Amino acid sequence: MDTALVLAGGESERFGEPKSLVDVAGKPMIRRVVDAIGPLAGEVVVSVAVSAIVPVLQSIVPEASFVVDRQTGRGPIEGFRRGFDIARGDRVLVAPCDAPLLRPELYRLFLRSLGHYESVVPKFDVFDPVRAVYRRQAVARVLRSQKSNVASPSGLVDHLRSRFIDADRIRAVDPDLSSFFDVNTRADLDDVLAKLERPSAGQSS
Repeated sequence: MDTALVLAGGESERFGEPKSLVDVAGKPMIRRVVDAIGPLAGEVVVSVAVSAIVPVLQSIVPEASFVVDRQTGRGPIEGFRRGFDIARGDRVLVAPCDAPLLRPELYRLFLRSLGHYESVVPKFDVFDPVRAVYRRQAVARVLRSQKSNVASPSGLVDHLRSRFIDADRIRAVDPDLSSFFDVNTRADLDDVLAKLERPSAGQSS
């Protein structure tokens, strides 16, 4: 079994409300992300910064289990820690909640590429550790080690035997790299909606 871990965080200061709840052409953003990667896994885990949002998210993603940050202000790595604490899958598919154009084909590529590595991570000018696949036991080992002192997902990758996937290979399954389009502002949301209206976006609404 594999686990899909969606990093939902908390309220977005730039956006003015929790991005996970933002409507994107009739679906909350987190529902779009779970629809993309959930079917590839046997369970779905959603990490959030505060417990107050959990009841709302449960109504949107009823199939998910939820974890809440124990320590505030640590960013995505706390979501990793909490999510990997309860994940049961041998492989964990990690995704951010604010990527509504995420393609399942990207994660199929990651899963095919994992082999004997401990993680598969996309790499452009820099690598993207929050859209990746990890071996659960390897990550748990690093995060539980007192010596590793991991402060970020990028720091986690530095401790793993990682395989990096370049843009050319990614474009073979995601030609316009729409999986990497994050919604941080209202203008970003307008761009996403425009992409969804174009048949070339390849996304269902």
